[in-house]
Amino acid sequence: MIPAQTYSKKDVLSDLNYFETVIKSHPLYSDHLDGTEISEIISAAQKDIQTDSISFFRYRIILGKIFYKLGCIHTGVTKPRLAPANKLGLEVMKNNGFFITAADDKKWIGSKIISINNIPIDHIFSNLNQMMGTDGGGDGFGDYFFIRNFSVLLEEYFAKNETITVLTGAGTFDLQKVPLPERTDTASPAKAKTTSTVSLGTNSLQMAGKTGILKISGFDGPSKRFFRKVFKFFKENNTEDLIIDLRGNLGGSMRSAMFLCQNLVSEPIWYDIDYRKSGLFRYLNTKGKLYFGLSKVKYTFENIFTSKKIDADTRAYMYRYRPLKDNNIKSVKILTDEGTASSSTMCVTILKRKLENVKIIGSRPSGGYNGNNGGAFPTVTLPKTKVEVKIPLYRIVLDRNSTQRQGITPDLEMETDIESFLNNNDDILRKALDMR
Repeated sequence: MIPAQTYSKKDVLSDLNYFETVIKSHPLYSDHLDGTEISEIISAAQKDIQTDSISFFRYRIILGKIFYKLGCIHTGVTKPRLAPANKLGLEVMKNNGFFITAADDKKWIGSKIISINNIPIDHIFSNLNQMMGTDGGGDGFGDYFFIRNFSVLLEEYFAKNETITVLTGAGTFDLQKVPLPERTDTASPAKAKTTSTVSLGTNSLQMAGKTGILKISGFDGPSKRFFRKVFKFFKENNTEDLIIDLRGNLGGSMRSAMFLCQNLVSEPIWYDIDYRKSGLFRYLNTKGKLYFGLSKVKYTFENIFTSKKIDADTRAYMYRYRPLKDNNIKSVKILTDEGTASSSTMCVTILKRKLENVKIIGSRPSGGYNGNNGGAFPTVTLPKTKVEVKIPLYRIVLDRNSTQRQGITPDLEMETDIESFLNNNDDILRKALDMR
């Protein structure tokens, strides 16, 4: 649950200034920031907080504005969690406005929201869509976070209101708070039946005629076993056309992601993990210092013969992967959205660079084109409020000659519209199937 306690204005401002000091000590952040950007957020908070204390939710919004400016998807609050007891029975999508995709009363599905409690929906969005950073900057992951968590963010935003009234183009209705189920650590739910040709967990392969549609929701350890089955199927069936759906894939194991790429390329692929000396260690909490130390041991021993000094302050740990292609795949199309990040974005970049016949379709990923901040995630405890923040320690580099930090721009930019949603049509997948 979201903590019920409040934080004093004095403690919040003290910890925001402390966090700014941490940021300045870390070159992954400081090298790409205007020197005044974080100070301006803190100054604005000092003016905006008109009471002696604020809620965790409001504090989290302020921290989110800092994460947004840092342009790093892997920086965020780890404790306490943003997990309200209630949500509102409303889900939306964003495309030239905000449209209802789920509601307690289904007659409102498809309606365009104008305002909630007389506050324009665009105003609510502008207050809440900067709670997360996007690699290289921009709105991508903040927008994705807002849409995916709309029902709980809205409940907190209107926590003091007994009645929540939604005005749409089709009329007005009131929202009811619905308790969220408690998280449990019981056995995993039974897997739903699937018509997939090959499946494992939430990853699956389906065939549309002679075209393989590979849906990858995440890269985890078992993914490699799944990919072996997939590429064996492709070889046995002489599959030549492949669509890889990475929408909503926030990443996971880099080794599993590289294994996918290895089975599609005919030449070696690589990335470096850079470590730059900094003053960050002194600010880490006990857990953070442990993570820091373990990561240094891991990368040093894994790369005892494959690391090099880039400059006086930077060491690169080099990872090289040989091609494993043993199939007839000739055409690849990759579907992306703002939920494509981390190791899944690494796949997008590598395949775009290494394959001749590849197209990216959808919206710009939130993960960076040329890698991201990651590798290990030690933590800092803000001393007054005790909020814990994770901070990536390394920089993953795919191309040292590239300065592009934002996600790759798709060859064909598309977003799902409300008509396609209502008709249960995946127009982006349909476009990929129709393209030659």
